[in-house]
Amino acid sequence: PSQSTLSHHTQPDLTSTHLYNSWKALIPTLVEIQLDYTARTLGVPLKRTPKVLSLCSLHTCAQKCTSLTCLFF
Repeated sequence: PSQSTLSHHTQPDLTSTHLYNSWKALIPTLVEIQLDYTARTLGVPLKRTPKVLSLCSLHTCAQKCTSLTCLFF
């Protein structure tokens, strides 16, 4: 075959492989939780959440800010 008909495939690097494996392990653990949440909240208005969500009761925990984008479909 000529050079132009050969396809060139690259393998994912180690970082990509780790990321893929992390998602592959995480997603199945979220299915039951998502189904439970959907069953409880379907047709129910969403409650307004506080601006800051924290599990720290003493307010001495290290602070971390995370942006979250939710996709609804």
